[in-house]
Amino acid sequence: MNKRFGDRFWIGFGVGTASLLVGACLYWASPYAATWDEVDFALALRRYDVLAMQPHFPGYPYFVLGGMAVHAFIANPAKALSILNVLVLFSAAFPIVLLLARHMPRPAALWAALSVLSSSYVLLASARPMSDGAALGVLWWYIWAVEWARRRMAWTAQLLPMALFSILMGVRLSYIPFASALLLLWHEDWKTHRRLGRVAASLLAAAAFQFVWVAAVAATEGGLWPFFKLGFAFVVGHFSDWGGTAAASPLPFWERVCRFVLDNFLWTGMASRNAWLLAAYAVVGAIAWRAGRLGLPRPLFVSALLYALWALFGQNIDKPRHLLPLVHIALVFVWGRLLAAPRTWRFVLAAAVVMLQSTIGIGLLREQAKTPPAVYQLADDLRDKRQPFVVYTWEETRVLDYLNVPFPHKDVLHFSFFLQDKENYRHAAIYMTNHVVQGFEAQGIDVSCHVRKMKTYRSSLLADPVYGTITLYEWVDGAVR
Repeated sequence: MNKRFGDRFWIGFGVGTASLLVGACLYWASPYAATWDEVDFALALRRYDVLAMQPHFPGYPYFVLGGMAVHAFIANPAKALSILNVLVLFSAAFPIVLLLARHMPRPAALWAALSVLSSSYVLLASARPMSDGAALGVLWWYIWAVEWARRRMAWTAQLLPMALFSILMGVRLSYIPFASALLLLWHEDWKTHRRLGRVAASLLAAAAFQFVWVAAVAATEGGLWPFFKLGFAFVVGHFSDWGGTAAASPLPFWERVCRFVLDNFLWTGMASRNAWLLAAYAVVGAIAWRAGRLGLPRPLFVSALLYALWALFGQNIDKPRHLLPLVHIALVFVWGRLLAAPRTWRFVLAAAVVMLQSTIGIGLLREQAKTPPAVYQLADDLRDKRQPFVVYTWEETRVLDYLNVPFPHKDVLHFSFFLQDKENYRHAAIYMTNHVVQGFEAQGIDVSCHVRKMKTYRSSLLADPVYGTITLYEWVDGAVR
């Protein structure tokens, strides 16, 4: 009787806590499209055009389609996408509970899932108009489907993870390393049945599921060939210019690894740059390591390892949000081990951590929703200036276009272009952002004596580490060294 009452209490407490957390995340979901990629997605809800980067390649059709459905009820496209992310992210509670319930009682599995989904940095990064939150939600459904198919002998069981992987790719293509879970599923099927026909059928079915969204997007771009040409140009740019990958970054290898593990994963991803939360997870991790025996399913472990390598070498090291899957998987491992042998004090510890990180996460969400992004502040400030001027930016110009600002602005990547173009504005003040100044310095051009600091605009660096701080400078003519 006591055990039954305890189970009901923890289930009721968990469901109530989850409901409050979902409500808070929906209420404080970001209404701003503050980065280039976020503007891409927000504009796609109004007119879908991959060539015009609405959104950028490969088009993310399932995410945009879901955003359009929410946009029918929410006027602000950025807010609509943020709400979609929250809803799909928290739907992952079901597959996480189903995965863990095979190794522990349902109340423990519920609290493990809640401990994972209440991660404060994941909440902050997911409640924005990018596809991260929706991708995480779909990812967990896909991982559960792979495990479900592994326990069944029928070939038709494999169709579900294939379909979900297609949806995952149509939400966020960078999660492609998780295809290794499907490969392992097919390898196990081959070891059991030794039939090439089954493997061939699996490959064809998986390709057909992917072709559904690829063909749909290609049709909007004039066919498969133009679509693949666009994709090739995008991939080349990602790895050689603006993608922030290991190939394009001047950061030394070991410095990149340290930043990836210590700053992006531990300090930001796990602890949200909060010392109390870092200390809490140090304690939880130590207890879980000694107390539990639960391990990750082989497909999930291999996929996570491959994704970690991809995130380290093929993603922008300046954006910790690329590590969100690794944060979630690490938390499933930690809480799964801790709660595999459910005891009251472990439930109390889980509840305390959930309350701590939920409080931190909701505070971050509230700050993100209430404080306009730095580029919005810049735009509002410059609207009131009466004298003629022009603003030179980097990616900020995409957001300024989105905001329909009444003043001229241009993106400038090369100092030679700037020197030529500014001659068109001889009778206007010339402003530039700190990213332009830093870009010139990276080209070996010292402009420090020819710029005067005007104002600095600040918003959450945790939410946007690249453009969370923008400093506006005024150009002062003179010889450049």
